[in-house]
Amino acid sequence: MSTDGMQGTGGGYGQQPPPPVPPPGYGYPQQPPAPPQSPPQPPQPPQQYGYGEPQQAPQAVPPQGPPPGYGHPQQPPAPSQGYGHPQQPPQGHGYPQQPQPGHGYPQQPPPGYGYGVPGGPGGPAGPPHQGNTRKKPVGMIVLLVMAVLVLSGAGYGAWYMFVGSASNNVLWSVAAAKPQGSTPDTSTETNRGTWFTDKAVVQALTGGVKAYDLDTGKQLWASSLPGDSNHSCLAPENSSGDIGVVTYGENRACDHVVAYDLNTGKKLWDKKISLGDSSDGASVARAGDVVVINGGTTALALKAADGTPAWNPKRFATEDCGSGGFSGGEALLRVRHCQVNDPDDPNWLDGWDEVSLVDPATGQPRWTYRHEIPEDSFGELSSGNVLSTSPIVMIRDGDNGEALFSLDDKTGKVRSEFSPAKPAEYLHTSGSDGGRWPEAGVFGDTFVMGVSEGNSKGLMVAYDIDSGKQLWKTKAEQFKDYYPLPAAGGDRILAYVTSHDNDKGPELVEFGAEDGSMKTVVEYPVEVGKAMSTSGRPFWHEDRLYMALADPLTGLGNQAYTLVALPTTD
Repeated sequence: MSTDGMQGTGGGYGQQPPPPVPPPGYGYPQQPPAPPQSPPQPPQPPQQYGYGEPQQAPQAVPPQGPPPGYGHPQQPPAPSQGYGHPQQPPQGHGYPQQPQPGHGYPQQPPPGYGYGVPGGPGGPAGPPHQGNTRKKPVGMIVLLVMAVLVLSGAGYGAWYMFVGSASNNVLWSVAAAKPQGSTPDTSTETNRGTWFTDKAVVQALTGGVKAYDLDTGKQLWASSLPGDSNHSCLAPENSSGDIGVVTYGENRACDHVVAYDLNTGKKLWDKKISLGDSSDGASVARAGDVVVINGGTTALALKAADGTPAWNPKRFATEDCGSGGFSGGEALLRVRHCQVNDPDDPNWLDGWDEVSLVDPATGQPRWTYRHEIPEDSFGELSSGNVLSTSPIVMIRDGDNGEALFSLDDKTGKVRSEFSPAKPAEYLHTSGSDGGRWPEAGVFGDTFVMGVSEGNSKGLMVAYDIDSGKQLWKTKAEQFKDYYPLPAAGGDRILAYVTSHDNDKGPELVEFGAEDGSMKTVVEYPVEVGKAMSTSGRPFWHEDRLYMALADPLTGLGNQAYTLVALPTTD
């Protein structure tokens, strides 16, 4: 069956969604964390429910009947606005409303997508910042994994369709489901993390985990979180062994961690994390088969397969440095601030920062880089300063402002200091699993990053990692946001570029390696951009591009979506 104009189902956990009905028009959000151990529970089968067959794209846009969400009946949504109906634009990195959290803005921990793990017990540490051969329906596919906020009081979760594109640049979409009786900031099925198997794209949503067929968007399975009133917090995007790990808790306590088999939805293990007096919740970083969890009085390194201890982070803690915070991804980094107080002068403080490349299997540092800091400084590095773990690129926050630099992966010595040290007024940040930031990427020996000059003007800059020299910088344009796509592989510098001026849709763009010249590969409908978030997290997986949205957002009209599939070739 052709998937052109296909629609998709989204159902509540443990119930059958209703049969698909003619889809309405379109429209369009996440939040953060917290850790005590109880014995792993025996594996339980995932809750099962079916899915509707995909439909051919309709030309009309009637209202949608509601499916059950999270096991409760829902009220039907108000009639939706049609595709192409005038809408309010989303806020962007450069959208002229609330600024995107990032370097240069007042900081607070960003929601979703896993922080690098903050310092554990035993001492201080800086807090985190904010080849598949399957047949593809139309060339490569872009999935915009959208975590969204529904403005209406009604919830729904069935197949919807963006229609009206002459170039057929929307393939299928899945609507978000809204739990009944939810509070304003927990009312949506927001996306906490995204994983991939050879058959499915899997989302860690507010109430549990759902899997959708990569080619059709058809729901394959769904598993709810343990307990009746828990919400997911963080889900590191590393899924080695097809295992996904999620922190969760009641009222966002984030004091539990659970693992799922991403092929079946089966719960593998579940642990409680001891937070003590901490109100920050558990944070998590993952590299390979190991998950590092910090929170309150707990610091754990667990095997993703069964939840058993891999090693003890406290073993490597020191009186001056503590156990540190961790950033995961392709490698595991430990970042910690160390300080020594003079017992004769309580106002005197001496300290330094450390960055260590850690063996995920043993916890042993392979090397440690020591960064000297000014007297009375509380540190210039933390796990939230890691832009990339392989190669290692970081931001240093000093009295003279921020500075980009790189460390040699093998020796831990400074590979280069970037010049200029800070390419623009604002360096956007968006919380991650401790791997690369959504706005940053490495292509061979070239590091690129989406930044902002202020006044809603976004641009992209490129550096040579070996020399630290700036290679090029695009023109700052209003309402532009740039998301590099290094996982596409090869030497092509690709980025997903969004525009929030209501006149231009998002684009897949290729940049010249030497001069940053821009060539549009695919241009998407304006309406697609209106349904997107400024905190979108792009993924390239086996010739498909996926965009995951982290933060809760205002939907357009009554519409909200968790998945939207787009082609990457015209």
